[in-house]
Amino acid sequence: MDNEWVVIEIDMPGRWVELAGAVVAELGAGGTVVEERQLDTFVVPDEDLDPEKSYCLKVYFEEIANISSLKETIEQELAELPALLAEQFNVSEPKQVHMEDWAENWKQNFSTMRIGSRLVIHPSWEDYQTENGEVAIEIDPGMAFGTGTHGTTMLCLKTIADLLAADNPPSDMLDVGTGSGILALGAAALGCPKILANDIDPLACRVATENVVKNGYQDCIEISSQPLEELPGEYDLLVANILAEENIRLKNDFLEHLRPGGWLVLSGILREKESLVRQGFADLPLESYPTEFQDEWICLLYRRK
Repeated sequence: MDNEWVVIEIDMPGRWVELAGAVVAELGAGGTVVEERQLDTFVVPDEDLDPEKSYCLKVYFEEIANISSLKETIEQELAELPALLAEQFNVSEPKQVHMEDWAENWKQNFSTMRIGSRLVIHPSWEDYQTENGEVAIEIDPGMAFGTGTHGTTMLCLKTIADLLAADNPPSDMLDVGTGSGILALGAAALGCPKILANDIDPLACRVATENVVKNGYQDCIEISSQPLEELPGEYDLLVANILAEENIRLKNDFLEHLRPGGWLVLSGILREKESLVRQGFADLPLESYPTEFQDEWICLLYRRK
């Protein structure tokens, strides 16, 4: 569907927007908009959402084999959630939209933001002059996700910043599911000299490449669309900001790409799924560190023994 996406609208109370977003993400949604406020790859409600107010959650899909059954599938998945048994929500019929129409909506609520003490992320329509050791990344929201605004992205960036500021920082990094390339760009800006950013989505690779070139980090960031299991080499740092179940499915591939003493950062995980992921990684030779939280999301840090 070159340049064409499918959108479905779900009307529901603000308190359930995040839960519904996690459900549609697992169904393959490329992203969401709450009314006209854009959210990131994994859905989390804006702090201004009223739990009792009804909102329109717009859900976008890039490739759907059977569009006619999409509405029914979403309704069934939502109906199976115990929390929603007594709730009233409406799911619209799917319709097609242009990529550019959606991408323009991002500009309404994305502005310059700071991650940690040094990293600044800003869109192209806002100038930013760095000072006092700051480093800045220019990145615009679009169809490949990741601008730093989502809780999971913030958690990953903060963890990356802490590791790179410590003694013996990682000398290279593998970014699994890079999306817009934001985590790779953040690591490069903070001093990581060699980064491989991996994503099997061609659109994500194209957008990530554009962002890398725009920010001038093409000498230290390589973009790859190869499946993870086909990638060569081991790394000091591996970051995967993907869904909980995908983290578990890829755990052995993660280990194969992690040097002894290397750091593993996992996010894209709802709080309620922490034990699921912890149990999934329990049989690997990894030392675990305390969980970091933001909103309803968590970030797990491990180190290979």
